[in-house]
Parts: sequence; C-alpha cells; structure tokens
Amino acid sequence: MTRGARGALRTAFIGFALLACSSRHIGPPPSAPTLARPLDALPADLDIVLRLDLKRMRDTLGASTMTELGERAVQGLHGADKATDALLLTALSHTDTLWLGLRPSRSLGAADSVFVLSGRFADFDPHRVASTPPFQPSLDLGGTLRRYDRASPASRSAPARIYTRGSDLIVTVSEAELDSEERTLEAQLGVPPLEPAEKGVISGIMRSRALPPQLFVGVEPLLHLAERADRCEFDADLTSAGVEAEISLRFGDADAALAVVQALESLRSALAETPGRSAKFAKRVRLSSAAEYVTMRLALGRDELGELVNCHGAACRW
Repeated sequence: MTRGARGALRTAFIGFALLACSSRHIGPPPSAPTLARPLDALPADLDIVLRLDLKRMRDTLGASTMTELGERAVQGLHGADKATDALLLTALSHTDTLWLGLRPSRSLGAADSVFVLSGRFADFDPHRVASTPPFQPSLDLGGTLRRYDRASPASRSAPARIYTRGSDLIVTVSEAELDSEERTLEAQLGVPPLEPAEKGVISGIMRSRALPPQLFVGVEPLLHLAERADRCEFDADLTSAGVEAEISLRFGDADAALAVVQALESLRSALAETPGRSAKFAKRVRLSSAAEYVTMRLALGRDELGELVNCHGAACRW
C-alpha cells in the first residue's frame, strides 16, 4: 500500500471515529405535567363534581364535627381499608378546599371517584402506610408531581392510585378512572370537566340522571322531576343565622321549566302537610322559574342545620 493510500485510509478511519463519537442531536425532554388549577386534575367523564370549602366549614362547624363528617364520607366511599382511610382522614384535616368528582352506579358508595385536595400535606407518603394492598414507592413524573400505584383494592371506589404535587396537592383515583386520569393529568389531553361555581362553602354541578335513586327514598316524585333536567347546579353558604342553599335546574325551554315549577309547588304543598322532617323543610322551600331555569331556595337555622349534619342511619329518614 502506498504512502498516499495509507494516509487516505487513516483519514477515513479518523472520520468514522469522529462520527461514531459525536453526539446525536437530542431534543429537550417532554414537559412535566402541570396544573394551572386543582380542578384541572378532574377528568371530564365524571357526572357529579362537588367543591367544599373545608377551611370555612371547619372554622364554622368546629374540628370535631368535621372529623366525624370526614369519617363517614371516607368509610362510606372507601370501605374497610383502615390504613388508607386514616391516611385520607389526616389529609382532609389539613385540606383547605376539596373537589370531589363522582360517577355513581346504583349508589354513591359504589361510585367511581377522583378526589382533589388542596392544602398543606408536608408528611403525606402513601408508601409508608400499611394499606391493603400496599402502595408502591413513588414514581417521579417531573415538576414535583409524584405517582403512587398499588394493586386493585377490594372496594371499587377505594383509591387505586394517588398523585401528589409537592406538599400542596393530593389526587386520589379509583380504579375505573385510572385511564381517564392518566389522559387528563399525565398526558395533558383531557377536556374541561364539569365546574362548580366558586360560591358558598359547598357548591356542585351534575349531569341529568346522575343521582342514585336511593337518595330520593320517600320523595320519589322529586326524582322524576329532577331527571327531566339537563343540568343541576347548587350551592350552600353558612351565615350567622344558619345556612342558605340554592338549587338550579335547567330544562329544555321556558315552558318545560314553568310546568316543572308548578309540579314542584304541588309537591311542596303536599309534603308540607305530612309528618316528620319533610314537612318542616318543605315549608321553608321557595320556588321560582326564569327562562329555562327552575330555582329552589332554602334557609335553615343553626339548630336545623345541626340536626341535618349530625343525623345518620335511620335517624335521617325523611
């Protein structure tokens, strides 16, 4: 091989080596999931969305009452996983605002759900809790967002996954909502969910036919009227005198709304003549219609509010 050929070959080898060692251009990593606001963590397929200002409720009703209400809510939705129940109850005690999205089946106790808790959760770590089944170590999704997975829990409505964002946000997801939550939160491909008004200590919005019939035991005609609505929104606020609540039902047109308000007025008058709690509350309801909306307003004193808050089981029968 001539000197010139050897030089050319050496140059070629050096060129190949340089090409092999050079770095391919790699684009920036995908952006970490972000949440402009806590409500954006809720999937759009949930039929009922509630917003609860737990801080104001705690300040008004007292910590012990709120703890009792929290125990009922968590145990009713999540079943017998005591370690997870205790973890969530502790988190609720540090929650300022709770958004609860539901897709009920026959009862609220079997609902598919996503909870979004906004507050201060410095020591929250599902992996350190003896849940059944246990949560695995967290997966870092970037942007202070972490994910805790576990095997399918015994109760359908129990959290199968928990997300945390830093120490200020917790999202619990039941098993049937995992795919929707991944699309909404991780892939950022969700569409806007139902959005309750930022009004009062409690507000909510729901699609028609979303409420389980069991909630209307004893007042079935009210269920039949409510099922005719396209959308229902409500809110309640605590005042120095008690509580003021408003429910708004949207119907197809003004004529349908007028017919419904007349039917509700007849039902209210009939209930007012019956014994028990139904008559007491029926007498307080005020009905009105405007365009395609029907509005029901109710004001309760502090004693009556306490009666509702503290009743459970057979004591709450209408």
